[in-house]
Amino acid sequence: MPHLAARLKRLRELTINPEDGEPYSLREVAARIAAAGTPITDAYLSQLETGRRKSISLDKAVGIARFYGVPVEYLRDRPDPELLEDVESRMDLFEQVLRARAEAAWFQRAGALPPDARRRIARAIEAERRRHGLPFRPDA
Repeated sequence: MPHLAARLKRLRELTINPEDGEPYSLREVAARIAAAGTPITDAYLSQLETGRRKSISLDKAVGIARFYGVPVEYLRDRPDPELLEDVESRMDLFEQVLRARAEAAWFQRAGALPPDARRRIARAIEAERRRHGLPFRPDA
């Protein structure tokens, strides 16, 4: 079972700011939660994400859960295993969607390049994959 710190960090990494298409920063998360009525600071959120603070107050948990769109139970020390599995599986799926969108955007940008430039990029990608011990084909 992932600790609260890991769950919060993953939630933030998968919550995309529509203004810039990037994950929210701790400062942005804190500002949005505070604007919705729950006083909170980015320092408090940082302590939770790094594990320096092990537990979360109920009022802060409600504000955080509302921001991320998860049940407040997910933020408890020991959430119900079925709830944990449900939320984690949804995040896994969403992470795959985000990755596919990022890859599609990359391919769109690369697709506009001349063939020789695309070949050089493909060779560079394969060289990096070998350097990191990854298989030739991403799905292999």
